[in-house]
Amino acid sequence: MDKKIWNEEEILNKIKESAEDVEVPESLSPEQILKKLEEQERKKDSTQGEEETTQKEQKKISHWRKYAVRLAETAAVLLIVAAAGSQIRENRVPAEEKAALETEMVAEPEQQAALYPGDLRPVTDSAELFQKLWDYRNIQMLTRSLSSPKAVLYSDMAVEEADMDMVYDSGATSVQNTAASETGDFSETNTREAGVDEGDIVKTDGKFLYIIKGNSGVRIVKLDGAKMEETAVIHPESLNENTCDMYLDGDRLILITKGTQSSMTESDTDVYTVENKEYVRVTTYDIADRKEPKEIGNVTQEGSYKSSRKNGEYLYLFTAFEPRLETKEDQSRIMPLINGTEMEAQRIYVPEYLKNTTYLVMGAIDLEKPSEMADSKAVVSGADSFYVSQDHIYIYNEEWANETYVTRILKFGYKDGEITGAAAGQVDGYLNDSFSIDEYQGYLRLVVTDWNSGEDKNSLYILDEDLKIVGEITDLAPGETIRSARFMGDTGYFVTFRQMDPLFSVDLSDPENPKILGELKIPGFSSYLHVYGENLLLGIGYEADPDNGSTTGVKISMFDISDPSNVTEIDKYVINGAVSLPAADSYKTVMIDPEKNLFGFACDSEYLVFSYDAENGFVNELTHHLMTEGNSYWYDNADYRGMYAGDWFYLADEEEVLAFDMAGEFGLEGRLELD
Repeated sequence: MDKKIWNEEEILNKIKESAEDVEVPESLSPEQILKKLEEQERKKDSTQGEEETTQKEQKKISHWRKYAVRLAETAAVLLIVAAAGSQIRENRVPAEEKAALETEMVAEPEQQAALYPGDLRPVTDSAELFQKLWDYRNIQMLTRSLSSPKAVLYSDMAVEEADMDMVYDSGATSVQNTAASETGDFSETNTREAGVDEGDIVKTDGKFLYIIKGNSGVRIVKLDGAKMEETAVIHPESLNENTCDMYLDGDRLILITKGTQSSMTESDTDVYTVENKEYVRVTTYDIADRKEPKEIGNVTQEGSYKSSRKNGEYLYLFTAFEPRLETKEDQSRIMPLINGTEMEAQRIYVPEYLKNTTYLVMGAIDLEKPSEMADSKAVVSGADSFYVSQDHIYIYNEEWANETYVTRILKFGYKDGEITGAAAGQVDGYLNDSFSIDEYQGYLRLVVTDWNSGEDKNSLYILDEDLKIVGEITDLAPGETIRSARFMGDTGYFVTFRQMDPLFSVDLSDPENPKILGELKIPGFSSYLHVYGENLLLGIGYEADPDNGSTTGVKISMFDISDPSNVTEIDKYVINGAVSLPAADSYKTVMIDPEKNLFGFACDSEYLVFSYDAENGFVNELTHHLMTEGNSYWYDNADYRGMYAGDWFYLADEEEVLAFDMAGEFGLEGRLELD
């Protein structure tokens, strides 16, 4: 007989069926529990002196009464669960099903894939959505109660005590620079995927810099070599909103801000409910006149800001929405707001294997109609991470299940602003970052690290359009973990590390039969990889002691990949003792343009700029100390951005902009302090 996998609904039904004859003792009735609670209240009051019962105290008793009912219900459920478990184990379940129920409340990883539908489908209405969320909550409570009943009771008690406090928080231009702009001789934000733009805190179009300055908005700075002038300030619509990201699109600037909207309602006499709704606003400005930017539209989407992408004429916004779940649907809030209107239930997807009640809300904005949301969808899956290719949005959530890591993947299409569910799948292991997942010619390639049997192991998987595994290489570099990856057409490169840095090269030309081509072992490891011209791969990371693996400084490496089966490190540059490297965690902090032969990044209290040539190797063009008198900014070096326009290199953060003459050996020629 095949082993049966129990889903959440079957577990609930089995418990209900097996507990039909279980009687709840009189001692667990609401009346008896309320009596005990009131006795405790009287004892407490007697120690504080005789006082007249106030309306507030009557309200507290009312809440205790409501809590007593819930406490009794919960206690009864725990009793039923215990009895049901005993009956199921003893006489109601065949041996095969008994083993499945006892050991597989969560299915084995290789079997969980069957719990996903072949594609993603939205719910039919709000009632179905509410029921799915409610069933998931019940399963979570029952599962916790089996191991620790007190945890459930005290958790509910905390909610009721919050009610008694009458507050509820749901948490919820020179000739030179003109030429630079026209010819594209200026740097752009370093993005994950070619053709898919990303927001950042500093942007340039070759003639102007656009700099986010905290909650005070965006500074527009005119560039004229070393001469710089602040021409305008764009303020968020609300002073309570925080600036997050921005985009440039010709004569349009798109600003993303986040805020919280509070509301208070009176649910009963002198009982008020305060609810805080997090939201994200996308505001589009006409900046044809850089001295007088004009707002031309804005949209809002509920949830906390996760990220955004721009592809063509559409901006895609991602937020995380936390539903508020009460005992009844009409008392709950399970629909996120889009431009102040509740999202339709048919736009919300719920995977069959639900593991999280957080929604990832996806909105598409047509920049030609910046006051409208072209499309919006949500998926109840959590909102950990995602990768956006030119054709699809991949949502991936990692979890620890049955003593192994599992990465669950949901796939959505987003052509021309229309977001559609496509497929779902999973692999064992977890991704290091978004460079470890890549789409190419309809296939999805991933390199992951898994922990099994007390040891880290690494694998490469290739999935088809339906997210089914068609090719794999497993058990790579035991005891090591993935530190960086870069896919280049039919070839993939990834770095693992424990004490040495194996740089693997992989042939991916046959998706069903991927093959390891070569393995280069060197001290240290690269945290970030970037193709640097023909047959060259740049690595930015750390040098390490080959004997014990401890890091000894920051290292940049240049690899010759002309022969993928024999990759060699042809040059390296080590910054001994360096520790802080934002590039290891945020690729947008790296300014890089192989055609310009220039790259820069922050390291400890310095910003470094390099070029590279075959004869001289790495050439340190600029080392600028990120310090002012009495202050050191090295711990905030992730907020610095380097960029070039024509022959000038600019270094900016929210406090100042520095201008370096690249034609004059990177001499510091100008400084502009931002108000």
